Amino acid sequence: MEMVDMLGKLNLSSSTKNKIDPTQISVEKNVIAFDDRTIQISNVSQLFVAEPDSKIPWLAALLFIFFTGGFAQGYFWGILGMIITGFYIFLVIMSNLNKGYYIYVNLNSGFTYLIHCENEAFAERARGVIENCINDVYSKEKVVINMKQENIQIDNQVINMDQSINDSTVVSGDNNEVKK
Repeated sequence: MEMVDMLGKLNLSSSTKNKIDPTQISVEKNVIAFDDRTIQISNVSQLFVAEPDSKIPWLAALLFIFFTGGFAQGYFWGILGMIITGFYIFLVIMSNLNKGYYIYVNLNSGFTYLIHCENEAFAERARGVIENCINDVYSKEKVVINMKQENIQIDNQVINMDQSINDSTVVSGDNNEVKK
């Protein structure tokens, strides 16, 4: 057990998290369908939105501390090593800032799906819609969440990020509505 915990801390164990980047998520009746997999709604135990873990490689941090000691001793290689490892750590931090957000879908089995979203507000809105599907708010409707265009379609109504519903009624002339 201790060896498994140690490997988990070093990120050497097989992970129970599966990152996916679907083009759309369809929810109908008791099924959440992604591009290449399907989950039964009753298997979902938790949904939440969070930023991905931002990890600085421990070797880079250790080398930075080592080179700081060399700089304190007055060696030129110390300042050179600090600049190189510091720049590398800066690049890692900047790449972590641009990763977007994930909708974490925890299953009853302990398995976790991470659904990638660029926009935090859309990720929260999509999480809320999936949560409403779990709670049978949209039990009779088909829900399609388009991850690329960042819109949500409930039956024939499209909900954009400004949370307004786009009506397809045609208005022309003196604001005369053309009925369907």
